[in-house]
Amino acid sequence: MTMNNPRPNPQGFQRNSRHVKKRSLELLLSFATPQGNVLDIGCGTGNSLLFVDANNIEQYVGIDHSKDKIAYANLVHAAPNVRFIVSDFLACNLDRLPVFDAVVCAGCLQGFMPHEQAAIDKLSAALKPGGYVFLSCAFDFDYLPDERFIQERALMEIRHQYPCIGEPVVFDDFRLSRPALLDTLSDFEIIRSQRIEETVEFENLNDFRDWHWGASAKVRNQFDETIRELAITDYYQKLYAHYCVGRYKTAYSTGLLLLRKKSP
Repeated sequence: MTMNNPRPNPQGFQRNSRHVKKRSLELLLSFATPQGNVLDIGCGTGNSLLFVDANNIEQYVGIDHSKDKIAYANLVHAAPNVRFIVSDFLACNLDRLPVFDAVVCAGCLQGFMPHEQAAIDKLSAALKPGGYVFLSCAFDFDYLPDERFIQERALMEIRHQYPCIGEPVVFDDFRLSRPALLDTLSDFEIIRSQRIEETVEFENLNDFRDWHWGASAKVRNQFDETIRELAITDYYQKLYAHYCVGRYKTAYSTGLLLLRKKSP
C-alpha cells in the first residue's frame, strides 16, 4: 500500500465530510438560525456556509489553521461579507473583529485538548450576551469497545520500530467526557442537545487516513520529525490492514449542543 497525502487536501476533506460530518453540521445549524455577525472556529473549507441563509448573515468570519482549506474556502465561498483567516484560534487576535451574535465550533473542540477551557473562554469573550454557540465535539464512548485496543496495538508495533519522543497516546485518548465538557460551559445555558453514534465505512486507505487526521496529530508528535511521516504512514497501513480484515472498526460519536451565553 502507498500513501500520497501526508495531510488531507481540501478535496479529501470534502470527500470524507460528506457522510457523517456534513450531516451532523447541517443538523447542528438547524437548531436555531445563525444570524448577524457569525464566527466559525475551525471552519475548514467553510461548510457551515452551505447550511445557513446568507440573507441572515451580516458578517461571517471563519478561522482555521490549514492554509489549503482556507484557500479552498476563499474560492468556493467568496462574498463581500465573508472573511477567512489562517490561524490557530487560541493565537488569533480578535480585537479588530466585531462582537459576534453567534459562534460555530463544529467538530474541533477536542483538538484544543488539554486547553479546551481556554478555547471556550475565548469564544465566550467574542460573543455578545444572549448570543448562540453551535457546538459539536467528539465524546468519550464505548460504542465499539475494541476500537481503542486495536489503535494501541498498532501503535505499539510502530513504536518498537521507530525512535519515540513522547508518551504513547491513541486517537481515543482525545475525546471529551460529558462531565468535562459541561464543566467548561459555565458561561452558557444549554438550549438543545443531541448525540449521534454510528460506524463509519471507508473505500480506500487515503479516505481512512483523511478521516483520522485531526486526532492523528497527537500520534504523529510521538515520533522524531526526521522519521515522523514514515512512522505515521506505517501506522496507518497497519491500522488499515486490521480494518480490511474486520478486526478494527471505526465509529463516530459526537455531541451536538445549542448554547446561549448568559447575561452578566
